[in-house]
Amino acid sequence: MVAASPVPEAAISEVLQVLQKARGYIDGEALRLAASLTGLSPVKVEELCTFYSLVLREPVGTHVLRICDSIACHMAGAQDILTQARQHSGVDLGEVSRSGKLTVIPHVCIGLCDRAPALMVDDQALGPVDTQTLTQLLAQLEADIWKPS
Repeated sequence: MVAASPVPEAAISEVLQVLQKARGYIDGEALRLAASLTGLSPVKVEELCTFYSLVLREPVGTHVLRICDSIACHMAGAQDILTQARQHSGVDLGEVSRSGKLTVIPHVCIGLCDRAPALMVDDQALGPVDTQTLTQLLAQLEADIWKPS
């Protein structure tokens, strides 16, 4: 993947995705490994990590629930979805639930404005989502029976 890229920066997002999938998030060791693999400095990789909103720099639960808070989703009730998900997890946004299965974070835009309010579970985008759908989803995530479509 790196060798096929015209410049190191072109490979970094893919390298970060692979490392994050393997480790759950990009810790200091993964950041240095990404830098080594691409030939970029660790500082440059850190800069790119802050640019890509899907890169996680802190430990997360087994499932990451990203709730869109763009204007379309906000107007369609995303705040209620975000509040419900946060209450269910029992922790603040970005933290890992006591069960270790869930981290809830707001996300700038998922790109499903036509299906607002929307969210992402791990890499699966869903929408529209209402409070009943969210309740079922959260139960499935806690019971480890949720399967992406």
